Amino acid sequence: MTDYIIDLIRIMITGIPLYILARALLLWRRSRRLGARRGVKKVKLEYNKLREICLGLFVVFMMALMTFVLQGDYMAPEKMLAFGRNRLITREGINLIPLRTIRNYYRVFGLRGDLFGINIVGNVLMFVPWGYGLLLLWKRNRNLLRCLYFSAMLPICIEFFQLFINRQVDIDDFILNFLGGLLGGMLFWGLGRLFPNAKDAAL
Repeated sequence: MTDYIIDLIRIMITGIPLYILARALLLWRRSRRLGARRGVKKVKLEYNKLREICLGLFVVFMMALMTFVLQGDYMAPEKMLAFGRNRLITREGINLIPLRTIRNYYRVFGLRGDLFGINIVGNVLMFVPWGYGLLLLWKRNRNLLRCLYFSAMLPICIEFFQLFINRQVDIDDFILNFLGGLLGGMLFWGLGRLFPNAKDAAL
């Protein structure tokens, strides 16, 4: 499991300068656009430093997570569509029976197995920042329905895309990822009571 964490951190470190460059360009363009409206060269933007740091960490982590979970076999679009369609017909590499994979991992590896930790615990923990960041950075997401919606939609999109890149499509992965996003939301509400100032990062 340590190797996976190191790989995730390595991807994040690589993405930090790319994010900083993209964010700086976006803010510069916004400054020029506002300046043009007011008849000046540019406008000095006011921004929340805490929010910028939190937003940067969130975006870079999500970039790393997407890079990690969407590794697979890529082909021409029409071939990928045909491949995914064939998998739906044959059900190859597709599990739609809830908890079957989790039970199998537990039966073979028990709670101490490294593969159990990667595939079960890891699938939950990787999505905690997703649920936490959505509530931290955008106030409109701070209700149960939106938390449930976004916690479910990202795993659904990932599992759907993995259908076309020869990755395992498993309802148990969806369940674990969903629980991770939901846990992130619960963590935000819990920590919000202990550290109210942390909510200043939100829009």
